Amino acid sequence: MKVSVFAMGRTGLPLSLVCADSGFDVIGIDINKELVDQIKKGQIPFYEPGMKKLLDKHLGKKFKPTTEITSDVKKSEYFVIAIGTKFNKYPERGSLTNLYKVVDRIRKIGVKGKTLIFRVTLPIGTTDKIKKRIEKDGVKEGKDFFMAFVPERLMEGKAIREEKHLPKVIGCYNDKSFEKVKKFFEKVGGEIVRVNNPKVAELVKLVDNSWRSMRFSFANEIAFLSDANSVNAMEVLRAANKGYERNKIPYPGPVSGYCLGKDPYLLEMAFDKVIVRGFNSVWFYGRRANDWLCNNIVKRVKGKKILVSGLSFKQDIDDYRNSHSMEIIDLLLDEGFDVIVADPYLDSTTYTRLPAHLDKNVEKMSFKEGIKKADTIIFSTAHKDYREFNHKNLVKNTKKGVKILDLWNIFEGKLENVKDVNYVGLGRGDIR
Repeated sequence: MKVSVFAMGRTGLPLSLVCADSGFDVIGIDINKELVDQIKKGQIPFYEPGMKKLLDKHLGKKFKPTTEITSDVKKSEYFVIAIGTKFNKYPERGSLTNLYKVVDRIRKIGVKGKTLIFRVTLPIGTTDKIKKRIEKDGVKEGKDFFMAFVPERLMEGKAIREEKHLPKVIGCYNDKSFEKVKKFFEKVGGEIVRVNNPKVAELVKLVDNSWRSMRFSFANEIAFLSDANSVNAMEVLRAANKGYERNKIPYPGPVSGYCLGKDPYLLEMAFDKVIVRGFNSVWFYGRRANDWLCNNIVKRVKGKKILVSGLSFKQDIDDYRNSHSMEIIDLLLDEGFDVIVADPYLDSTTYTRLPAHLDKNVEKMSFKEGIKKADTIIFSTAHKDYREFNHKNLVKNTKKGVKILDLWNIFEGKLENVKDVNYVGLGRGDIR
């Protein structure tokens, strides 16, 4: 079977390669010529364990990247749309312009006999609108073409493995469409979970990330409260979780990224339209609390030169999109600080380039050089390079009286009582 996957980003490319490995003939389509040319050369545009091996195995055989609508695309039985949703800050609404451009491109190809699978994050009800848009061409879903919304729920760093094994939540309009989509995902892998319609599946995606964001926000609120009460939040949470299965409270730390940073607000866009009561949802306030962490950190810095170490939204991941680190840098620059940035992935892929307005206003250098110059060091992302960095070497190579803001408590138990270091861990109100 031929499959065309639209958008070769962090969802589309892993899915394409897993599909190729499952026996499909896959055409990967993206308008970014630089990206497509890179993939054609056998180079991965971002890191995912196992992805390079699959690319080497299937490139030019079962997987062909392109910027064009080729004859193979037109012959494809399945069209999988994996383009991201552009989103600014709440209460601004997300932009679906690029998604509709892809949909209209598919309409020009012709949808008769095709199965369209949407694996993007969408505001609730968007699949219904797309269906109506396509049906304006005189075709009928469930008869002439078939559609489903199947939320992508992959974790970066585990995308290949999870694509093969995670359950696939399928929201269709009818049995015919479901059978088509089921046939596809049975080859890809993972348990098939049918829900009543695409709206349910759209909500599943938003619920997943809003719940996770809210869980983490609880831990962060406990950290703020612990700071104010001279208490060690880590000690509180360890004791609360110990042998008490009903509690699985995570430890505090920044919460951001392409999904957790926006999905709670996308969910709120549906909630605030229909629930009128004078205040927002619990996930909205959870997300706001996570956002506020960045402001709280900036208020704690001292000196003029600030090093932000770790720029990804998550440890050991090469992705700066919607990262809390970008927000912290923005706030520091607004306050007039000189900002140094360090990250092991910096400028290695398109996902690890600083936004233009930041790139021209910060100083880039290695972590080992940056710690020598900084008045305050912010450990913003707990990359392996920092987790394994010897704390004695850190002390040896920093300025006397340097302030260290450890947002992940990497150096808990190591720097609290070190002379000439002002160590602050998130939630470590016991340190004075």
